[in-house]
Amino acid sequence: MAPEARILALDCGSTFLKAALFDAGLTRLAEAHVHVPYAHRDGTRVELDGDALMAAFRDLLADIRRQDAAGAGQIRTAAITSQAQTFALTDPTGQPLTPFLSWLDRRAEDECRSITDSLSDAFHAHCSLAPPVPQLQICKVLWLRRRCPDLWRRGCHLVTLPGFLSGWLGAPNVTDRNLAAMGGLYSLRLGDWWPQALDLCGLVPSRLPGLVDVGEGVPCRRTHLPPALAPGLRVVCAGNDQTACAYANGCNAGHILVTLGTALVVYYRRRPEDGPPAAGTFWGPYPGGGGYGLATRDEGCLALDWARENHFGGIPAEAMDRMAAEVIARGLQPRAPLFHPSRIGTEAAWSAEADPQGMAYAVLEGICFSVRELLSRTGTALGAPTMVHVAGGGSRSRLWLQLLADTLALPTRRAGGDALLGAAAMAAPEAGAGSDGAAMPCEPDGRRVAVLETRYRTWRKRP
Repeated sequence: MAPEARILALDCGSTFLKAALFDAGLTRLAEAHVHVPYAHRDGTRVELDGDALMAAFRDLLADIRRQDAAGAGQIRTAAITSQAQTFALTDPTGQPLTPFLSWLDRRAEDECRSITDSLSDAFHAHCSLAPPVPQLQICKVLWLRRRCPDLWRRGCHLVTLPGFLSGWLGAPNVTDRNLAAMGGLYSLRLGDWWPQALDLCGLVPSRLPGLVDVGEGVPCRRTHLPPALAPGLRVVCAGNDQTACAYANGCNAGHILVTLGTALVVYYRRRPEDGPPAAGTFWGPYPGGGGYGLATRDEGCLALDWARENHFGGIPAEAMDRMAAEVIARGLQPRAPLFHPSRIGTEAAWSAEADPQGMAYAVLEGICFSVRELLSRTGTALGAPTMVHVAGGGSRSRLWLQLLADTLALPTRRAGGDALLGAAAMAAPEAGAGSDGAAMPCEPDGRRVAVLETRYRTWRKRP
């Protein structure tokens, strides 16, 4: 009997490398994670060592294999999703010549200014985000060119983190257009590498990854693979992690994916013909055609954690929920204190003093107001929204889900799928484009919607 086909999904996150094993029907059979092995991490410089990355990757695969040791499956597909463009420069054989520079790395401030001066007029027509920021791949490539010109004389190539891991499996050096569009070297307008950006960085397409569509698979050439990996393995390029999570939850037109993580993220589907959105909003291609928009803000659960640690003695998030629930039970008051997540670290985060319950409630409410404000950036591109899916740590709180439903006046549910499921779903479209789970949505409460509308208007006006 032939071994059952398995799909290995990988998520290259900022904190963990995560993996899950799925059968052909997208049932999750095993999962594991390992810490991302940073070689250097401070406020500016964030690097990873290639050897340490490969060791972590092998440990991850070994853990997955141990969990499925009793199964009869063989991995025939590996689907990889990733955070934004972490990359290294390699020699022509694929051996790293530099550390991997994380997308969190901010060293390239001078280069960011140069790129802004040279390319800013048309930048958002080509790149997923604008204006340019030091974290962009193009900025750090230019930083390396200015300081390490010998790498260019040696014929260096660029490889992304997911490309490096899939290369160990025998895949060619490729990246998908969803991820490429987030780096600044690729043109959404042209659907190919951006000539002006390449000229600025001294690159040519032959030294860059090959381009594939998000969700597209490529065959692996390696013949000697670990036993759990089948000969003829293929690697599916599953785009950025937010896209994979949206795909897992069936994020169709009118659906919004909100991530209540350390940062806030609002992700939605949009039409490519709409052109670039407003500056500060991401855009790019979506699996199977169409496009996405994404707005983000740093202060999501980061604001909650700051409030817990600095004003509530480090109490658990669940205790904050219980305190906020008391306020909701006794009835929302239009003039109660407001909380502004963008002002954490200052005495002005709350508009006024109140009892602990009122202060705790204001924190959750203020983060929900930030979500609504992010949604306002979408303009008419979102159309008439019909459903909100919520991922991230905050999605575990039913109270927070209900507060979001009342703030946005939309049915709101916890996301049923994660980025690993989304990556696997792209690898097995015959199994369906992911699932939004069976959780019943929280429906808006008309009375609270009206009070929150008044409070939100006041919150927006606060100087």
